[in-house]
Amino acid sequence: MKFIYVDESGARDQGDVFVMSGLMVDAYKLRKKTADFDAKLEAIFAQHPGTRGDLKTKRFINGAGAWNQVPAQQRKNFLREICELAVANGGKVYGIALSYDRFDVALAAGHGHPFANSYWIAGAMFVSSLVQKKMQGVANSKGLTVLIMDDNKQEMANLSDGIYKCSEWYDGLYQRRGRRRGKSVWLDRRPKDRFDQIINTAFAIKSDHSSLVQVADALSWVFRRHLELETQPEAYVGEQAYYKDLIDILEPQREKLGHCPQEPCVAFYQAARHEGWAV
Repeated sequence: MKFIYVDESGARDQGDVFVMSGLMVDAYKLRKKTADFDAKLEAIFAQHPGTRGDLKTKRFINGAGAWNQVPAQQRKNFLREICELAVANGGKVYGIALSYDRFDVALAAGHGHPFANSYWIAGAMFVSSLVQKKMQGVANSKGLTVLIMDDNKQEMANLSDGIYKCSEWYDGLYQRRGRRRGKSVWLDRRPKDRFDQIINTAFAIKSDHSSLVQVADALSWVFRRHLELETQPEAYVGEQAYYKDLIDILEPQREKLGHCPQEPCVAFYQAARHEGWAV
């Protein structure tokens, strides 16, 4: 069994980038991985003069509030260590970066999407589809994947419904290739094998109750800020290079869709993704 811990960064009133990313952990590595992250978080929170709570990476790395009492270089080193630990020993990152402007255009283009105008559900279902695609291709895979999200009371029920009901619209994101009459073709999915690599409901947890959800928040912030800096000026000298260095750590372990059939779902995500994000 595997667990993927997912969080997002970038509300609509904060810019044009929405990132949702997750860290996958094998069940047999879960206890040690959690302990390693717990120790790092406890150490950094021990230097915070306020009440221990959720890391909130944006506030932390920018030195907001009481975090300004922790030296900037120490905060930068900490975030780098979190990224390194996340992908250590084969850790995999799953995610999507959407542009709000491009998302609106893609919605209007009429790709038949089943998630109304919810970018949160669009992101979560893409991550679920990506997990499905990658795990169905793992030889001798043992067990299913559990999807654990930072709690979103408004959308969690919709996400669980999306995974359970398995709309055929998402098929193109994780279709397999096979042979029929000697020709290579995309094989049709059936209700029983849609999202068959994921427990058929999603679980929510408060981020301050799980160090791994806080790590997912950190990864989402790193991806988001890196993309923002493609068009925004630096907040300080060397900021762009700093985030590029973190991306160089994460990107080799980020899973991508790869080859897909030309279906409406694929066209939608290609249209809605941030220009700097390869799906």
